[in-house]
Amino acid sequence: MRRVTRNSAVTAFVLITVPANNSGNVVNTLMDEYSEFVTEAAAVYGEADVIAKVELPSIDQLHRLVMDKIQNIPHVRVTRTFIIVPRHHQIR
Repeated sequence: MRRVTRNSAVTAFVLITVPANNSGNVVNTLMDEYSEFVTEAAAVYGEADVIAKVELPSIDQLHRLVMDKIQNIPHVRVTRTFIIVPRHHQIR
């Protein structure tokens, strides 16, 4: 495995809860409107309905993205944000 080498200071996964049958709309909104920061988004089964991987230059920008933008997307009920620990993040 190799370590992540992107220049983003902050990488996080945002888990999003939405009402039934709204996951696709939220995924599309994330990728269409916030593609500068959202590198991946997917509808999933389980505790969350949508998971988005985001990469930003700062914690402050992460805060603004989640609090001011993602939480205001129609149908978004709950978000949970998990910030990656860079030295323990590996990808293939």
